[in-house]
Amino acid sequence: MRSFREHLLGLWWISWFGIIGAFFFIGGSEYRRELSQGGAASHFSLMLIIITSISWILFYAVEAKARKRVDGEKNKQVVVDLLTVLGSLLAMFTVLGIFYFADIAPRVR
Repeated sequence: MRSFREHLLGLWWISWFGIIGAFFFIGGSEYRRELSQGGAASHFSLMLIIITSISWILFYAVEAKARKRVDGEKNKQVVVDLLTVLGSLLAMFTVLGIFYFADIAPRVR
């Protein structure tokens, strides 16, 4: 049962790269469209892209540092669980950003 959980957790972590890629693809194309048309949402869109980028960079930097400092299997599991919760929250924020770029930003004039 533990191996199955670890595999699911690994798939969830890998799916974050798809979420991040979709965010930058959709967000970048929407930002370019807003900028070329002089849309009112272009400043907010740029800020959303920058904040999300910095958040993911910090998450992976902290993740690497936290894994180096941990010793012991039980402590390692606690760190992985904590990072999973934080990464999941960040992934949800990124999905909300995708929703903003795909649905809300095109309507703002």
